[in-house]
Amino acid sequence: MNTFMKIIVADDHQIVRQGLLSLIQTAGLGEVIADFDSGEQVWECIRVHEPDLAIMDITLAQMSGLSICRRIKSLKLKTRVIFLTTHSDVKMITHALKAGAHGYILKHGSFSDLNKAIYAVHSGKQYISTDKRTEFYHHRASKADSDLTARETEIIHYISHGKTNRQIASLLHISAKTVDAHRTRIMKKLNISKTAQLVHYAIKEGILSLS
Repeated sequence: MNTFMKIIVADDHQIVRQGLLSLIQTAGLGEVIADFDSGEQVWECIRVHEPDLAIMDITLAQMSGLSICRRIKSLKLKTRVIFLTTHSDVKMITHALKAGAHGYILKHGSFSDLNKAIYAVHSGKQYISTDKRTEFYHHRASKADSDLTARETEIIHYISHGKTNRQIASLLHISAKTVDAHRTRIMKKLNISKTAQLVHYAIKEGILSLS
């Protein structure tokens, strides 16, 4: 492991951040250069400093982990993302990987799992939590999820939480007209015509809890 690897950690619970920092430094996995509880802070750090690795929760204030992944992917930044989360649904894992995440592990797992994830992701590989790996690959092989893009999934999430097109546009830094176009395509793909049906779909697919 490259001990000069620059790592940032992000979680809305300070005790989790402090625990990660201590474990990573003690194990000599790299240098934790910063920790955050805000998605906006995470993105600003990645945009300016491009750390090698970001270990973060999906749910963050101001900007979701999914949004951060999409921006990294869009700008082709070198930062790789490992999600450390309580969201255990395999559909959620699919959403995260579509957005550009390289690793996905669960908070109820062991530090050994995180250790392996860091090694794998740092070497350019993908890593899925050991207790979800088989289920995830079976799910992916079955093509059980729809052909929604990461952006469309994100917009479904915000619509399901009652956000208007203008509010979603502000959150995603796109125009309200673009949001409306996405909404139209989503409805067509899912063969639905009402927002209530979209909310039901979001609950069923695990999208509603994505933050």
